Amino acid sequence: MQAFELYFNPRLAGRRAKKRDDIFLTSFIYEPANIYEKRLGNLYVAGELTQAMPQNAHFLTNLSLAIKKEYYASGLKKSCEASLQEALKKGNEFLNQESKNGNVGWLGNLDFSVISFKDPVLNFAKVGGIKIFLARGNELIDLSQNLDAGLPHPDPLRIFGSMAEGKISSQDKIIVLNKRILATLGKKQKFLGELAKTSNEKELRQVLKIYQELLTNVSGVCLVLMTAIEDRAKQTVTLQKELPSFSLSLPHFKIPKINIPRIIKPSLPSLPKLPKVNFRDVRKKIFLVLGLVLVLLAFHYIFQGERVQEFKSAQVELTKARSKAMLAESLLILKENDQAKALFEETLDILSPLTKRGSPLRDDALFLQNSIKQYLK
Repeated sequence: MQAFELYFNPRLAGRRAKKRDDIFLTSFIYEPANIYEKRLGNLYVAGELTQAMPQNAHFLTNLSLAIKKEYYASGLKKSCEASLQEALKKGNEFLNQESKNGNVGWLGNLDFSVISFKDPVLNFAKVGGIKIFLARGNELIDLSQNLDAGLPHPDPLRIFGSMAEGKISSQDKIIVLNKRILATLGKKQKFLGELAKTSNEKELRQVLKIYQELLTNVSGVCLVLMTAIEDRAKQTVTLQKELPSFSLSLPHFKIPKINIPRIIKPSLPSLPKLPKVNFRDVRKKIFLVLGLVLVLLAFHYIFQGERVQEFKSAQVELTKARSKAMLAESLLILKENDQAKALFEETLDILSPLTKRGSPLRDDALFLQNSIKQYLK
């Protein structure tokens, strides 16, 4: 899905903040960085805080990061819908804690939307007057009209109350925008309709150029998501947490065949003496075989134990690398590029021994390594 973030006369959230009256705007786009996150798809956030105090410059960024962290925390354990529900709960906890700390300026002034997308399913939630539209062909559908827009003075524990789900098709577009843009340009100036007809960046720029004069007089955020669902088969990755099984094949040993001569009935009354069989030698050979089997079994269990320990150590290092990579991504969002680059390089150092041939988690380490190198280009 191709995403476009549009800011109009912004005071952006966080360190990118620019003064524009008392309004903070933000949008947040996160695309999965590894195979665990890919199962949950992309996450998109757009929001604004009006009548904002200077101390709330990081409010929208912190709320976005809290929701994103919880959304991807479940990994392979939960569905996209269940993960978003947990993320919204975490958002409510964040808002509740802000209220307990005396920060109540956001009450009644927060317009915020959260969208998760995993081909072809869309899960979304919102609070306040922000709008979510689906553009399909010549139709423009308000997806947010059935969602609870919240009370004028909402309970912090219930500000994110309900969410919705739907399937989207190829060439569909999702448009998220705040109420001031909609009131100024949405219906009267047909801005929303023109936006819905665009299919690429060039056409989007042309529409913005047409409405450039009017857009200079309004402050807001707009998120445009363009789908291009491909009809190719999805690759399924099966993760196996157990170590590969080891097969132990033992050589075949033959116990010497003992030939006992046939006893021929003698014509004389006395029987001939039978040849003596040396059972002591046979027992020695049997004990030798058993001893060799036991030695081989001992080596097998020792080797298996070493592999288990190697797997556990690799798992600890890979978890450490993922944590550093996620922290670096958060710093990129805050435009702390130097610190993010340093963290990415530390992560590559951790991953280096894990990518060697024979490492039990080599595939996962290589995937994360390649993702980080994309950031560093």
